[in-house]
Amino acid sequence: MAEIIGISSGLVALVGFALKSSTLLYDTVQSYRSHPKNVRDLVDELEALDVVLRALSETVEQTKDTDFTALKLPLLRCGNACKDFGELIAKCSSRSGGSKTSFRDWAKLKYMGDGIDEFRRMLAGYKSTINIALADANLRQSSVTTEGLEAYKVMIKDATTDLEDRLQSIDEKLESTFSRAASESDEEAIQMRQMQEERSSTQQGLAICAQLSAHISRIQPLLAADHSQRSTDAHAIPPAVAERITREGLEECQDTLSNTAKRLEKHLQSIMDRLMAKSKMALSSSQDAADLGRLQEEWDTARLCLDICSKANENVTKVTINVFENIKGDEDILQFFASATGKIVHAKNITLGQRGVQFGGQLSDASIQQISQDFSRTAYIAPMDPAPEMATPADRAGISVFRDRYGPGFKLSPQDGALSSSAGQQEQ
Repeated sequence: MAEIIGISSGLVALVGFALKSSTLLYDTVQSYRSHPKNVRDLVDELEALDVVLRALSETVEQTKDTDFTALKLPLLRCGNACKDFGELIAKCSSRSGGSKTSFRDWAKLKYMGDGIDEFRRMLAGYKSTINIALADANLRQSSVTTEGLEAYKVMIKDATTDLEDRLQSIDEKLESTFSRAASESDEEAIQMRQMQEERSSTQQGLAICAQLSAHISRIQPLLAADHSQRSTDAHAIPPAVAERITREGLEECQDTLSNTAKRLEKHLQSIMDRLMAKSKMALSSSQDAADLGRLQEEWDTARLCLDICSKANENVTKVTINVFENIKGDEDILQFFASATGKIVHAKNITLGQRGVQFGGQLSDASIQQISQDFSRTAYIAPMDPAPEMATPADRAGISVFRDRYGPGFKLSPQDGALSSSAGQQEQ
């Protein structure tokens, strides 16, 4: 009996299902000898997907307090897509009549109307989304380097672009299927066309909300930076009333846009459900209805993956890195390159004097204060060099020779000298 996995299944079960399906597809493809370029690329993508899924499995098992429930639908679609594509290969191979190792009809394989390259890009979208979710969880639980943070931003940007292209492709296929279903159902043709127009209008409204929200997000840091620059001046005047009103107004705009987008999302989902139901009834072929069901699942998944990327981008923009570079400390200095608020500290090319002390990383405010107090009470031993005005030329020459051989050295107290002399006599 075929394994039945639904979105209501637990996260561990869905990770296992996706991993099992992708591994089985990999083994199926590898069992054939003839591998054109696009098939070799698919094999590479399946290997990369396997690595990410195993990393997710380990993280889910080891980190119980991290919420990965948003990945349920992408994992389900990933597993189903790999399972369906494996069955498609087996079906085409049996029709070709050749031996299993000599299958050459790769170009004839079509999944949801697309070939192998499009299928590989779909898997890449799942892989990127899982990768971003893992990186986002790691970002909230531990620190990251500056280079790692920049690489993460690039990964989010690239994944978002690819997912937007994927969603546009699915939208075009849905539009074509809806139009064909409307033409086959004369009684409800007008109603379906109206729903299609409403769907397009709702998507346009969502795009406008996203553009306005992004524009406000770009303005807010500029306003905060301007205030921060003026507040460093001891003689600066308090923030103007207009500045406060502007800041509060922008925050209200963001809240309003967020609420509007949620209402539009709910409305769009309702329209899609109605369109899907009517289209499946209008389509004469059961295969067409099944293909439409897959398109609906992929449409929902692509939108969810985009939402995961959007939230990850919001989190990464909140990360602040304190950068310290090319700093030289003097003698007898106590330096801190630390954060008491969890912000990332990046220190590079930091040098200290001969007896300087340095602390870095994540420290609590209480620890920093305690260390400072402890070192302020510590008296450094004076170096052995006599005061310049008291040293004779012979003293200075001797000190120079000693320093070159053994370092600066330290001057002993009379008591220390007596102890050293006594110890030397005992050894004799």
